Amino acid sequence: MSPPDVRPALVTMVGVLVTWYAAWPIERAAGLHLDVVVLATVLALTLARVISRERAWGGGRLVARAVALPLVALAATEVGRLIADHRWLGGAVFCLVLALAVWVRRFGRAWTVLGSLVALPFVSLLVVPVPVGPDTARSLWPAAMALLAFAVVGAVHLLAWRTGFVDPPLHAPSPQRPTTRRLPASTRMAVQLLVGLAASYAVGRWLFPDHWPWLVLSCYVVCSGNRGRGDVLHKGVLRLAGALVGTASATLLAGAFPAGDRTAIVLLFVVMALAQWLRPLSYAYWAGGVTAMLALLHGYFGIGGTGELGDRLLGVALGAVVAVAVSWCLLPVRSNDVFRRRWADALAALSGLLTALRERPHDAATERAAFATAAGQVEQLEPAYRFHRRTLHQLLAPHADAHPADLATLLRSVRDALAAVGPERLGDHRATLVAWARQVGGVRRRMRGEPGGPTRAAAAGDAAVDEVSEALALLDAAFTPAVWQRLGGAPPAPPAPSGADEAEETVRGG
Repeated sequence: MSPPDVRPALVTMVGVLVTWYAAWPIERAAGLHLDVVVLATVLALTLARVISRERAWGGGRLVARAVALPLVALAATEVGRLIADHRWLGGAVFCLVLALAVWVRRFGRAWTVLGSLVALPFVSLLVVPVPVGPDTARSLWPAAMALLAFAVVGAVHLLAWRTGFVDPPLHAPSPQRPTTRRLPASTRMAVQLLVGLAASYAVGRWLFPDHWPWLVLSCYVVCSGNRGRGDVLHKGVLRLAGALVGTASATLLAGAFPAGDRTAIVLLFVVMALAQWLRPLSYAYWAGGVTAMLALLHGYFGIGGTGELGDRLLGVALGAVVAVAVSWCLLPVRSNDVFRRRWADALAALSGLLTALRERPHDAATERAAFATAAGQVEQLEPAYRFHRRTLHQLLAPHADAHPADLATLLRSVRDALAAVGPERLGDHRATLVAWARQVGGVRRRMRGEPGGPTRAAAAGDAAVDEVSEALALLDAAFTPAVWQRLGGAPPAPPAPSGADEAEETVRGG
């Protein structure tokens, strides 16, 4: 696998470093404590991920979010003080707010983004090594630092988009889903997160009264982005593996610097940059990086040391175990259900794109964005399914010819091949576009259990166009009844009687 593009990580780090260097002199001039600088930096790091996935930040939305984030930051610092003074009441409020931030996803994309923004200052409470002081909490400084982080990170991303340094996130309408009587996935995820955070908080307070955030942060990271039971288990394993390496290395290294040594801060930013860059390769890099950054930050403030290595690993492991147990046992979201839904959305978006390319090839930007977004949703599931193929699948069905991970990989190949073909080239290959549409339609019919088999478009004589044909042919061939039934899809319908069989049926029926 080729190394990931370094440019998104560079954009994130520029936003983080500018926020850090802007907050530091403000803290010195106002006579504050470094907790506000850490708060601003953590918000900048987490905001970068939200903004990089959401381009619609103009007009009223920008104003609304610029107002909402500082207000939430003020509320979060008050909850932090409440946790310090009334641990159980504060913990209950903390867990409830993070669960509600997930529950509001059921109301659409705008609410999903708002929920993400609400969660950021509260998650920051788990990272800041010391609670925000009462003088700071009961002032406007947390709101000012949140606004600073928002302005800096937003401006850096806008500049990167405008200059073409990185591609802006695509905008596509969310697919319409039929209403069902089943509990919405966002509600199930919110209940899981609430129970998981509450259990982690209680266990953390019991086992590690001074370091309960170890468990709660680990549980939140594993459980909050629940894409199914397999995804949660996969993230839990990677979280533990990353924590093992990150904690061992950073805790021992942090012990080499006395408290207050800024070398630890420089090293922290180096680790942050590497973790951001390598995150697309595996979540384990990010998990290890986060754990290493926390160890370095705590070492800078003189909190903990090498003696806490075992306790820290135990806390991370217990938080991950709680997240996995709750996600598997309480209102579980089945991975195969998520895969089937996202796969169906992606195939529908691909059919829409091929229709648009055939009818109006120079005006298909919306359909291109819709397919790229839907294919990206399937790609998010690929790591967990690759993990399944290397473990349980290899043990139980080593000779199986196909796996859902193959479908995700091949769909990504189709997306990349189509993106490389300009609309002006496809205008000369209408017959090929028709053949592609028939192929995709055949796959979608087989998803419903209708009979049919793979096909292949004729060579077009254009290398880029033929590469799309090859990618579609491979995807068509990989979509077998066996792999679809393994995902819980409809079994193939029996073939209709014909010829002598039909005559025999007529005689039996007569």
